[in-house]
Amino acid sequence: MKIKGVLISILVLVTFLGFSPMERASASVSSNPVNEVGDRIDTSKNYYIVPVDSPTKGLRFFLLHNSLLPVLLSPVGGTIEKPLANPVKLHFSEDSKKYRVEMLVNIMGRSASYWFHSTGGSVNFIGSEKDIVDWTITPVKGGYTFQAEGGYLYYEDIISPMNGPLTRTYLGEKEVVWKLVPAS
Repeated sequence: MKIKGVLISILVLVTFLGFSPMERASASVSSNPVNEVGDRIDTSKNYYIVPVDSPTKGLRFFLLHNSLLPVLLSPVGGTIEKPLANPVKLHFSEDSKKYRVEMLVNIMGRSASYWFHSTGGSVNFIGSEKDIVDWTITPVKGGYTFQAEGGYLYYEDIISPMNGPLTRTYLGEKEVVWKLVPAS
């Protein structure tokens, strides 16, 4: 009984003090462990997705010559508050307990939405909601991991014969920690 009393005392103390060991993007304490991430990420906001090890660079949309529309990591950085990236909107499914990622872009003065899609391990954009990737977004120390059926979201530097050096995103075993920076 003493242990139960101690645990209740700690719970009350934590509740009153607003315990937050690690700040996460729009984090709030979840009362439902099944939907923990769904309660933590505010899906009404737009975010920049940035790797923790390069917080001024983010995922972005860029038209490449003679190519699918790859999800790229920006080659240069902005600031930590405003990384060089395109904003995304996360859509949470209560049925699957997973997210879909929509990137909002401006092409020649027109607003457009593209969704994260995976083909052969590469992460690309697709213009419709058909065949898009469902993501499990897991809180970890310092941010989140994004995992889909083909693995974790990670990035790699490549040399494209048509477009030169790029940093592309893929699905694989390598776990990269990402931050969600609120977009203004």
